[in-house]
Amino acid sequence: MRLFASFGLLAFVVLNCHSQQIYKVTTRNLPEGVFKRLAGDEKEYCERFLGDDRKGCHETFRANLRWREMQITPSGDVGILVENATTCGTAGCALKLFVERSDGRFVQILATLGDVGSLGRTKVLKATTKGYFDLQLTLSDGETHTVYRWHGSNYVAE
Repeated sequence: MRLFASFGLLAFVVLNCHSQQIYKVTTRNLPEGVFKRLAGDEKEYCERFLGDDRKGCHETFRANLRWREMQITPSGDVGILVENATTCGTAGCALKLFVERSDGRFVQILATLGDVGSLGRTKVLKATTKGYFDLQLTLSDGETHTVYRWHGSNYVAE
């Protein structure tokens, strides 16, 4: 587990099929506002451990977050897609998409609670809904796809 956690900080290269550009998962820190939005997930993760096993759980949680910025509107608005590798299962890992509002707050905009998939298998599609690109999440089987469309305040599965 420690070996896996240490590799969580390495940069991974993923392909964004919308623009055919290569995006790197960055090793720079996530904005503090995103960590604030993930505080409940971090607390839930650490509550799994008791006593001495809890030491370092916050660092482990953060080391297992992979993320990338992705353009979500034709006008250039950017979202931060976060994959939580502490919650991976057979379908994939927990994914959440955040945007920064004009007041500096970050809000979660992928469904109500996020979804499951893979950072590298999330595509920004060319089609738009209400001024936002549609998104496609693919499960780890490589065949199951879910398309999300913008519904005014967040992305909802269609």
